[in-house]
Amino acid sequence: MSYRFIKVALLQGIVICLLVACSLSDKKANANNGSEWLLTDALYYSNKPVNWQQTRVNGCSTCFIKNDSVLQPEGITRFNTLYKDGQWIAVQEQSSLNVIRLKLPLHTPYLYVEQLGNGELRLFDQQHSYKTKIGEVINITFKKQLFSVLITEFILQDEKSAALPRRAKLNYTALKLR
Repeated sequence: MSYRFIKVALLQGIVICLLVACSLSDKKANANNGSEWLLTDALYYSNKPVNWQQTRVNGCSTCFIKNDSVLQPEGITRFNTLYKDGQWIAVQEQSSLNVIRLKLPLHTPYLYVEQLGNGELRLFDQQHSYKTKIGEVINITFKKQLFSVLITEFILQDEKSAALPRRAKLNYTALKLR
């Protein structure tokens, strides 16, 4: 009787392990929503990092990157905008201001960035406030559109008492999720 009990227990254990493995596999597949784009430590297309200095994305025949720069009183801002099938997908920006801008076709939402005392960053506008850290991906929503944002560098150059926007060195990547 104990042999039969052990055999049944082992079979049940194997079944449970298989169910857990399938569940984790499904969650991992759903985390990307079937998308070939992924923003972690950088932006990836089909598991290959995007080279923002090129005009094309390797493996994507309908993708192109437009490189622009804007001279402002605070300094030069460089931004690279990625399009797929003519639609805005992502932006990578090296800004001279403490502002994250998402240059979309019909509007340009933005968030100010400020350093908090505990090493965290606060991203905010009149309606939203988010907390993140350098190197950490955060999801934000603008006008019912979801984006992932990764800040890789932030150095405020003005005093905190200066009017917004403030001079800063800000590097970030934003990916439109939906």
